[in-house]
Amino acid sequence: MSDIFISYAKADHALALKLSAFLESEGWSVWWDKSLGAADLYRDEIMKQLAAARAVITIWTENSIKSDWVRAEAGRAKADGKLIPVKTPEVAYADIPLPFGEMHTENVESTDLIRAAIVALLAKPAVPASQLWQITSTFKYQLLTWVGIVGSAITLFANLNGVLHLADWAKALVSHWHKWAQMLWGWVFSLINIKVPSELVPTISFTIFALMLVVGNNFSLRTATKPIRSRNTHEVMVKTSALVAGVLLYPATTVAATVLVALIWAGLMSVSGRVSSAADETVFFTVVFSLCAIGFPIVHLLYFVKERQLVLITSLLFLCVSVCLLLVPFWERYDYTENQGMYIALYSLELIVFQVCWMVVVLFSPLQHLARRLGFVVLGMLTLIGLSEISKLNLHQYLQPPKVSNNSVR
Repeated sequence: MSDIFISYAKADHALALKLSAFLESEGWSVWWDKSLGAADLYRDEIMKQLAAARAVITIWTENSIKSDWVRAEAGRAKADGKLIPVKTPEVAYADIPLPFGEMHTENVESTDLIRAAIVALLAKPAVPASQLWQITSTFKYQLLTWVGIVGSAITLFANLNGVLHLADWAKALVSHWHKWAQMLWGWVFSLINIKVPSELVPTISFTIFALMLVVGNNFSLRTATKPIRSRNTHEVMVKTSALVAGVLLYPATTVAATVLVALIWAGLMSVSGRVSSAADETVFFTVVFSLCAIGFPIVHLLYFVKERQLVLITSLLFLCVSVCLLLVPFWERYDYTENQGMYIALYSLELIVFQVCWMVVVLFSPLQHLARRLGFVVLGMLTLIGLSEISKLNLHQYLQPPKVSNNSVR
């Protein structure tokens, strides 16, 4: 990491370059963002460099005093006790935004004074946080993340009970898991006089565990990188606009795509002269609606999010989750449900809400870490399935020690 971080406004690029050259000639390593036009792409790197730098020089000019980004970086550096402010001659103390205008600020051309200020700052011994605080602050979020991963994997595995022939231990695990979840959410929602249908219990359980995973992941990363909230304002506004656009377009686009497929299907049936039953048509259009409802968020996110490869990976993982959590139980219980119309409506609403939540998660979470954690969820579910299948082979009988005969030779 570099010794010095330079914070400046885009219009003052030449001034930052001159200061950087002077500092490097004095033997210090310097980091400054040379491409502020693409700063959004390197936000994490900027955070990391700002947090790791031993000194931060903020250049106050007529341009930078209006920059939210420069103010945010100066605020973070001041809070960490490593800010060295400098200014151009035309900027008065009264022009510098509070509380930075109350600090002694050198002229940017006074290189000897700047050198002395850096030497004095770097001579101060760093006061590291206690090891106990570092361990506990990281552990609590990691624990939250792993509880979310394990809970999500078991919930998905339990939802496959109807389509898999499970081993005895897996059946007991699934049975107890369903009972505990039903009792827990029944008690929680009884506090607000709401009765939860048993069909919604797996979705509620997975949603809570997934929320724990996302919150733990975001906060653990935030603790490690110390992000700058003010700097993220523009990005948050862009992502919020993308989310609002997605939510507004989602129902209409999904219904329109389903209707289009229905018209094409009706035309093909009319041309071929075939007649399908009402039950077959219902199942067919439910599947079509499901594919459209799942496909729209993926296309929408691929359009708005720059990390398209990570969006595709996380979307495929989430597609696996959606199939296990929603489509498999629907397919299993549909024929045994008396009010099938109400059951389809409940399933459709559940699917749409689930996909909207997915868009929120992808837009406001670090995708690389999210993809890794979601991969752990799917891998955990596959591991449970594999252990169940291995258990049915009764391989333990081959691991028992050979029996010793009582007739010993003397």
